[in-house]
Amino acid sequence: MGKSIVWNQLKMPVASIVWLLSMVVIILFTFKTVPFAAYSILGLVTILFFSGSDRLAFFYYVILTVGTVFLFLVFAFRENWSPADQGMAIFLHFLFLVHLFALYSLAKYAYQFRSENYFLRERVLRLEGFLSEEGVLSGMEFEKRASFILSAMARREETGYFIRVDLSELPRSTKRTAVASVGSILHMSVRQHFDIVGKSQEGLVVLVQNTDADGLEVVKSRIDKRLREAFEERAIDKMTWTTERIEGQTAVMDEVIS
Repeated sequence: MGKSIVWNQLKMPVASIVWLLSMVVIILFTFKTVPFAAYSILGLVTILFFSGSDRLAFFYYVILTVGTVFLFLVFAFRENWSPADQGMAIFLHFLFLVHLFALYSLAKYAYQFRSENYFLRERVLRLEGFLSEEGVLSGMEFEKRASFILSAMARREETGYFIRVDLSELPRSTKRTAVASVGSILHMSVRQHFDIVGKSQEGLVVLVQNTDADGLEVVKSRIDKRLREAFEERAIDKMTWTTERIEGQTAVMDEVIS
């Protein structure tokens, strides 16, 4: 398991080094007999390998391998190469195959990374709707839903409140658990399917819509009661609570979820 992880970390650098070294050696052995412009073919081959999937790169690898074998045979018979020339050609062809294999490996690893990143992005998009099973929305989803609710409240000339709790003062070892627990308490203390709870950068935020100061106090008293049942006093003291009145806003300000 450990060796597999190490190799996964090293395979891209190793393939890159082999690819570069083989290209340098090929140029050193051929620059006196091959026009410099001919080396642009190596650049075109590189672009070709990275232009598609790993299967297409493997197809190019096979075609170029077989094609160069026949090309060297044609040159050998036409130019009537000596044994020394044939030995040098075999050596250069071997270097070229090493170069191609390293290039194919790089293209394959790059394609794998692109595929894995695409899969992870899709997974994040599917999961970010809810941060946890406690009904706590992610910051992005909270902002999206809150903007819709705020626009509707502004049209109806309703008031409401943002309730924010900053949990940055809690110990790092317990912060994740605290976020889940406080999120659950907030979700249970507000009107489900009407008010929303979301994650902010340093804690949690609640949007309580269509309510006045008295309704806000009712919500805060529910939260306070459940907090004292779930947390010790010293933990509650490290939670910083703020409220902001909503009146005519149509979008969530950055400081609300920051």
